[in-house]
Amino acid sequence: MIAPAASVIIPSYRSQGTVAATMQSLRGQTCKDFETIVIDSSDQDDVAQIMAGFPEVRYYRSSSRLLPHEARNVGVEKAKSEILIFTDPDIVAAPDWLENLLKKHSETRGPVVGAIDSLQRSWLETGIHIAKFDLWLPGGGDRNVPVGPTANFLCPRPLLVQAGGFEGQEMIGDTLLSWELLRRGRLLQFAPDAVVHHDHRSTFSEFLRERFVRGADFARLRMRSFAWQPARIFLTLLVSIVPLRLAKLTARSFICGARARCPGACLRASPVIISGHAAWLAGEIFQYVRHLSGATANERNTVCAL
Repeated sequence: MIAPAASVIIPSYRSQGTVAATMQSLRGQTCKDFETIVIDSSDQDDVAQIMAGFPEVRYYRSSSRLLPHEARNVGVEKAKSEILIFTDPDIVAAPDWLENLLKKHSETRGPVVGAIDSLQRSWLETGIHIAKFDLWLPGGGDRNVPVGPTANFLCPRPLLVQAGGFEGQEMIGDTLLSWELLRRGRLLQFAPDAVVHHDHRSTFSEFLRERFVRGADFARLRMRSFAWQPARIFLTLLVSIVPLRLAKLTARSFICGARARCPGACLRASPVIISGHAAWLAGEIFQYVRHLSGATANERNTVCAL
C-alpha cells in the first residue's frame, strides 16, 4: 500500500463542541493526499458519535485519559506517512492549509510552523488569541520562529524520532521539542500562508488561569533544560518582577499585530493582551521564587549537616 503524503494527527478530549468543524475543514482541503488520525481519550461517547460521520478518518478511542502530547505520540505510532502534521480539535483550517504547509516543507526539508489566526473576532477572543499566539499570526514574510506550537506544526518523522518525540506528561511538550530541534541545528521555518483558525471558548478567568499555569511550566522547564544556575534565575526573577519583561512582551504583541495588519484589533484588545502576559509572568515568578527558596533550604540543610 502506498503511504499518504502526510499524516495529520489530532488529540481529542471532550472536543465535541469543535471537532466536527475541524473535520469538515480537513475534508475541504485542496490537497487530498493525506490521512487524518484522531486519538480520543474522552470519557463520554459524544466525540465517537461525531466521528462516525467522518469515515475517512482513522479514529482511535483510548480506554484511559491521555494528555495531548501523549495522544500525539500514540498517533505518531499509527501514522503511515513520514511527514507528520500536528494540529488540534478546535481549529478550522483554511482550504489551502495543507497544500501550503507541504509546499514550504518541500523547499526546506525541515520542520515547518504554520500560521494561527483567531476564528472569533470579538475584543475578548482577539486579545486571548494575540496573547497566546502573537508569534504565529498570519502575515509577514518567511522567517524562523523559536517554537512550533502543535496547533499547526509539521515535523518529518526522522527528526521527531531523533529529538525523542514529545514529552507526554508535559503540557508544553511542543516547546521542549522545539528547543531540542533547535539544539540539533534544525531551524523552525514559518509558513505565513499555511493558516488555521483557532476556536477560543474560554472565559477571561479561565484564560488568566491557563496563562499562569503555562508560565510556571515554562519557567520550570527552562531552568531544567538549560541547567540555569541560581544567579541566572535570580536575575530573570528581578526583570520579571519589574515591568521590563511585561513591556517587552506587550511590545512584541503589537509588533506582531502590525505585521499581521491588525494594529487596531491589538489596541482594542490591549487590556486582555496585557493581562495575559502579566498572568504568564506571574506564573514564571512563582516558579522562580519556589525554586530559589528550595535551593536556599537545601543549602541550609547541607551546612547544618556539616
